[in-house]
Amino acid sequence: MARSKKTSVGADTRVALILAAERLIAENGIDGVSLRQINAEAGQRNSSAAHYHFGSKDALVRSIYEYRLGSVNQRRKAMLDDIRAEECEDDTRRVVAAIVRPIVDEVEESEGGSFYIRFLSQAIGHPQGGTRKYFDNALTDATSEVYTLINHAHPEISDRTLGQRFGLMWEMIIHSLADRERYRLQSQRGADRESESFINNLIDVVTGGLTAPVSPETSRARAS
Repeated sequence: MARSKKTSVGADTRVALILAAERLIAENGIDGVSLRQINAEAGQRNSSAAHYHFGSKDALVRSIYEYRLGSVNQRRKAMLDDIRAEECEDDTRRVVAAIVRPIVDEVEESEGGSFYIRFLSQAIGHPQGGTRKYFDNALTDATSEVYTLINHAHPEISDRTLGQRFGLMWEMIIHSLADRERYRLQSQRGADRESESFINNLIDVVTGGLTAPVSPETSRARAS
């Protein structure tokens, strides 16, 4: 059924508010931005537009996650389908690439991608646990499959240890890509990004961190 004009305008307003909030949070952090500022950035005359559409800033932050999640997950599922088709499930580096590459593609190819990765860096590092908890809960079936594949390929690493490493993996990926984007913008060297070198090195480091042998010290700490 076709959308009514009213529905279409409402949907457009929501997207405008989401993109405006993403831009402002990327630059100023979650605590440095008010709903009133987001309304103004989105060009809304109604000063309560953001509250009307989302109810709270926390709900708006969750909506930014969800806005990007579909396209990122679609790319990730396509890469995992190729891995399964080629029976490369034990190739952990390639599985890790299915985590990293879709985020890079969203940053480099989508509208506002530069703001997106810097928004993620601000949100995942927020001192209050709500945004990080939502990020963890929002991980998709494709991301869960990545975890399962790595777990099966490395049974010597316990679920508890691998789970902790998975959390550290997200911190590394998001903050590294955000720092790379900030440096690119500050240096104004858009053409000289050394993209492939940086991304491949990041995938190497993440793969090494996830699959590193568990040290005796870690094993003893786990047992105590």
